[in-house]
Amino acid sequence: MFFKVLIIFLGIYFIGRMIIRGVISWFLGDTARNMNDQLRRQQEEMARQRKKREGQVTINYQPKANKNIGKDEGDYVDFEEVK
Repeated sequence: MFFKVLIIFLGIYFIGRMIIRGVISWFLGDTARNMNDQLRRQQEEMARQRKKREGQVTINYQPKANKNIGKDEGDYVDFEEVK
């Protein structure tokens, strides 16, 4: 009787483990495929945006940030020239 119950529990354990592994691997595989497809679409979109026609010039300009430092702010460093 004890061995019969033990065999049933072990069978349920191993079958349940196989089913759970299959479901998890299927779910993670599906998620990985979706993420891969999304990344590929984003890369294709960026490649289309970057494509330039021959002779076209693009200048990316970032203006320098204005530093508003008052006279009372900051430290004075005495400079001594070393020869």
